Amino acid sequence: MKRIVPEMIEELTTLFVETFNAPPWNDGWTEKSARTRLRDIIRMPNFFGGAEYRDDKLAGLIMGHGEMSCDGIHFQILEFCVANDMKGQGIGTQMLEEFLEYLDRKGVTSVSLLTMRGEASEDFYAAHGFDTVKDMCIMSRHKS
Repeated sequence: MKRIVPEMIEELTTLFVETFNAPPWNDGWTEKSARTRLRDIIRMPNFFGGAEYRDDKLAGLIMGHGEMSCDGIHFQILEFCVANDMKGQGIGTQMLEEFLEYLDRKGVTSVSLLTMRGEASEDFYAAHGFDTVKDMCIMSRHKS
């Protein structure tokens, strides 16, 4: 896996839009909104991200940031995706395992992420040691 740097933003944006505008997410990302999101993440303190390539084609990305907590360094994975035409080949598993090993070596004490409930993504993360946090909830307020 190659470490993500700001100069990779255009190819990361293309993969991000293609992946998250397709099922099961069916989001409405534009090139501009996705580029802004990814650029904002890359600029975060304690950012780390990795990009996986297959035959010189971007196959996936994983990125987030770390922050100090009362019990050590907490890392939040903010974005993780594999190219639609490369899913089911073990790329996501390889990327996640490498990423978590890197975070372990850096002394990260916990890793969290948000994903869709009941979809294949929840099962994917559960298979890699992530648990659904039962005593926490995500709350949101949207301007009406």
